[in-house]
Amino acid sequence: MEKSKANLAQTNNDLSETQNVLVNATSTQANAKQALNTAQTDLANKRTVLNNAKKSVADAQNKLASDKQVQQQAQINLQAVTADLATKQENVEKAQQAVQVAENNQRVAQDEVTVATNNVNQAQQAVQTAQDNLNQTQNDLNKLNQQLAELQQAPELLVQAKQQLADAQSNLQTANDNLVAKKNELNKATADLADLKTQLATNQENLTKALANLAQAKSGLDQANKDLASSKEKLVSKQTSLASAKSALAEAQAKLTELQQAPQTLAKAKETLDQANKNLEIAKENVEKAQQAYDEAKSNNDVAQKDLEDAKNSLAQVQEKQSQAQSAYDKAMKAYNDYLKAQQAVKDAEEKAKAQAQAKAEHTYFAQTANGKVVDEKGHIMVGYSVKGNQVFDAQSKLVGTLAQTSTTRRMVNTVKQENAKTLPQTGDKQNNNTTVGAILVGLGSLLGLGALGKRKED
Repeated sequence: MEKSKANLAQTNNDLSETQNVLVNATSTQANAKQALNTAQTDLANKRTVLNNAKKSVADAQNKLASDKQVQQQAQINLQAVTADLATKQENVEKAQQAVQVAENNQRVAQDEVTVATNNVNQAQQAVQTAQDNLNQTQNDLNKLNQQLAELQQAPELLVQAKQQLADAQSNLQTANDNLVAKKNELNKATADLADLKTQLATNQENLTKALANLAQAKSGLDQANKDLASSKEKLVSKQTSLASAKSALAEAQAKLTELQQAPQTLAKAKETLDQANKNLEIAKENVEKAQQAYDEAKSNNDVAQKDLEDAKNSLAQVQEKQSQAQSAYDKAMKAYNDYLKAQQAVKDAEEKAKAQAQAKAEHTYFAQTANGKVVDEKGHIMVGYSVKGNQVFDAQSKLVGTLAQTSTTRRMVNTVKQENAKTLPQTGDKQNNNTTVGAILVGLGSLLGLGALGKRKED
């Protein structure tokens, strides 16, 4: 309550000072307007002088033209009338003198025009300077009005600043809590990311092996396909041979039927048939081996394909987890940056509040009594206030003012005297008696001193 009263008193003092400055600025503005009016009047007068000078120049130029015309007429008359030469010569000289006078008048008028023009320019410059001063004064007046409005709103702004500070502190606490949670999430995400990277390396190694096995299986499959094709070609050849052998057997049997008397030919045909049957069995065995090799190569290829698909799926899962971990890391970093921004905003608000409090404290004065109590300018004793050096702090250790060397108000002086007077009886009766005796002796000494001084003056 006391602090609010002190703040209100300080605000009223600031308001009074601002109003004084406003009155001074208004007076300055009125003076500037008066100077502007004077300069404008001077400018009008200088313009009148300029116009008069221009008229004089015009008149002088007309007179010069007329005199020149007279001179020309005189010269014509001089040429026409030779008998009146002396008179005409005199007229010519007079006309020349008149021309000279007119030219001199023209030069004087031109000088007056130049002077008047310079005066007009100076007057215009003075008017412009006065206008600039008026504009500057008006700007200062506007600023002072704005400062006055701000000072009038100081209590509301103080309440808003306190609420904003409380909100900022609450937001800071929330940001700190969120930062701790996000740091935990970040640590977990980092650990998961390390595990996923290890698993990814393993899966990539398995994928490399699977790809090598697949390449080897494909190579075996290609070789098996080649062997199968070769075996099929051999089978076709053997089948052709078998057909040829059967045809030869048929011919041989026909011949056997026809030539039952040719046992040697029959035996040879049987040998050919037996050899053809053997070759056919060998070809069948080769085909079975080739088919077996093909089946084995195909099975290996299927296994390799399955391993490849599994590795791709594992890789996709790892990448998904890595993406999730990266997203969690980005969120954590964003939260951390938001925390830093909030912390900086709070720091800026605290520094601004501290600077405002420092500026206000420099113009808020307190006094300290002999018993250590702090008194404000209204003579109130501020409970809980303390003094360090020449700075005064409230019960919450906040800087609120400056310790004045001497009391600044009558109320402050009275309160300090009353508090200092209270400390005198607390030293004991004996000390009080001594103090009383001492006071009497001091008084007597003063009287004696004054008497001696008066006697010296009389001497």
